[in-house]
Amino acid sequence: MTKNNDTTIEQKIEQLEQAVAWFDSDEFVLEQATSCYEQAQKLADEIQRDIAGLKNTIEQVSDSGK
Repeated sequence: MTKNNDTTIEQKIEQLEQAVAWFDSDEFVLEQATSCYEQAQKLADEIQRDIAGLKNTIEQVSDSGK
């Protein structure tokens, strides 16, 4: 997984879906599972922060429009 500050939420979700799919694939290697899980968890945390930031921005815009 690549990390890029310009990566959109949609791209991060796609990367997360690919990481999750790896666990069910023929490419799964137990020795790599911990590392892949940690990367997927980090990506999920980034997505959650991004969405929280968007929610905050939407609420600010909504409040300023009242």
